[in-house]
Amino acid sequence: MHKAHHLDALAGVDHGFCSIDDPLLPQDVFICKQVHSASVIEWEAGQVANTVEADGVFTRSRQPIAVITADCLPILIAGGDRVAAIHGGWKGLQRGIIGNAVQLFIDKGIAAEQLRVAIGPSIKPCCYEVSATFIAELQTDQGHMWQHGQAPWSVEQPAPLQPPFITPPHARQTGSAWFDLSGYGLLLLHAAGVKREYIEVSDVCTYCTSPTFASYRRRTHHPEEPKTLIYSWIARTN
Repeated sequence: MHKAHHLDALAGVDHGFCSIDDPLLPQDVFICKQVHSASVIEWEAGQVANTVEADGVFTRSRQPIAVITADCLPILIAGGDRVAAIHGGWKGLQRGIIGNAVQLFIDKGIAAEQLRVAIGPSIKPCCYEVSATFIAELQTDQGHMWQHGQAPWSVEQPAPLQPPFITPPHARQTGSAWFDLSGYGLLLLHAAGVKREYIEVSDVCTYCTSPTFASYRRRTHHPEEPKTLIYSWIARTN
C-alpha cells in the first residue's frame, strides 16, 4: 500500500494506492465503469459499482471511492468535507476531467487553492513513447498551456526517476517522443487553480520500477505477464 504524505496528514481522510489483493483495500469501494471520458459523478447511495459510465467520483459521504489504472494517472483529491478519485488517461485529461473535478469542489464552496492532490504511480516519460501525430494534435489543441514553459514531452528518452527493476522500452516508432503524463496532469491542475505545493506526485513508474505495478504498456510488450490493476482509493472517516 502506497500513501501520499500530505493526504496521510489530513485529519478525517484515509487513502491508498494498492493492488486488488491488498488486504487494506476497502471491501465496499465504489468505482465507475471507466471509459476515458471527462465525466465526474457525485456518488449516490444505491449506485452499483462498475455500472455507471464516468472516470471520476466525488463525495462527501464515508463511502470509499476509487479508480483503477494500469499506467494512467490515479488522482486523489481532498478539500473541505469532500473527496474525489479521478482516472487520468490522456484522453480524459485532454477532454477536461481535471477542470471538471475541481469545479465540483468550487460549486460546493471549496476553493481550488484549498485542495490537496496526490498523483499516484503511473507511467513516466522514460517508458511512454508516443507518435509524432499524437504530439502534433496535442500541440495544436493545448499548446497554449506551455507556450512560455516546458512542453510535457521530450525527443530524447529521459532516464527513469527511480533505479529501474525492468529495462525501459526502446523506441519503436520513427519521429516519436517521450510523453510526461504526470507533467501534463500538473499543467492542468495548475490551470484549474490548484497550488503546486499542494500536489504530491509519485515518482514510481508503473512500467519499469517494479513488476508488481500494473502496466498496460509493459504487458503489451511482454504478453506473458498476468493482468493486474492498481486501485487508488480515498474515503472520509468522519
